Amino acid sequence: MSRTIKRREFIRTGALAGAAALAGGLRGQTREMGRIPRTNRPDLAVVTGADRFGAVNKGLDAIGGMKAFVKPGSSVGLLINAPSWWRRPGSHTHPDLTLAVIVAALEAGAKEIQYLIDPLADYWKRAPLAAKYEKEIGAVKKCSGNYVATGIARNKAVKTTKVVKEFLDCDVLVNLPIIKNHIGVGMSGNLKNTMGAQDGPSNQFFHMGSGAKGEYDDIPFLSQCIADLNTLRQPTLCVADATEFLLTNGPAGPGELRRLDKIVVGTDPVAVDAYGAPLVNLKAADVQMIVKSAEFGLGRMDVDKLVVEQLKV
Repeated sequence: MSRTIKRREFIRTGALAGAAALAGGLRGQTREMGRIPRTNRPDLAVVTGADRFGAVNKGLDAIGGMKAFVKPGSSVGLLINAPSWWRRPGSHTHPDLTLAVIVAALEAGAKEIQYLIDPLADYWKRAPLAAKYEKEIGAVKKCSGNYVATGIARNKAVKTTKVVKEFLDCDVLVNLPIIKNHIGVGMSGNLKNTMGAQDGPSNQFFHMGSGAKGEYDDIPFLSQCIADLNTLRQPTLCVADATEFLLTNGPAGPGELRRLDKIVVGTDPVAVDAYGAPLVNLKAADVQMIVKSAEFGLGRMDVDKLVVEQLKV
């Protein structure tokens, strides 16, 4: 459960409620300079620095370490926003983030790690550390492509879908999105990335099932479908890439790039996306899929009331 800071505690600790700076400035109650006791885990860990691999590890440590999520013998499913069609800069999750998660999961005792959607063919050639961790990368299994029909019990727009079987079966689901502009729903993040676990016809229904003539003609319907889908399964862990991303013309680009060298780590996909919205010049309240997911109780979008730990590498 996310922890909020009461007014008395706010005054007692002297915590500063930072205003949301456009490029990911401090939001919520920060832990910098020891303002909040470090015995308590933050709701979100935001790590800034050029070392992406190190940033992920530092973010994981801040929220309890990978062993808090991956138990010995468990299976891990990776939902990476890096399918074969996202090739341009700022359009896909950087491989160093994924590599850090893989290494940490194996060190925690994961028995099996599998892609829920296979990354683009030259994905690992873009990772400076790939040669050092060739064995760990080779241990990850490809997506089975075995899509199974499943009902969505909590829904307002879509009752059934098809998702890759391991999305439902894996013990630990790690969502690895990139925070970026999306010309349809406004931004891509954890919530939108969940569509990557579906088969093509299901995704097509999300875009066109309301009778829309174009894939982005009915954003309220698409946003509700995304919220419905996210009721099917919550990620165990969210590691979002806000290092370099599309600020315009997303999700595929080419477009204007913004570089912030930030990694956002947490367990609440709504909160991570809500934190990420201002990074792409949006308010979380204006992103319908965030609002609709929060209304379902899938997470919190009131980031200003959460504990956000700001770290550097």
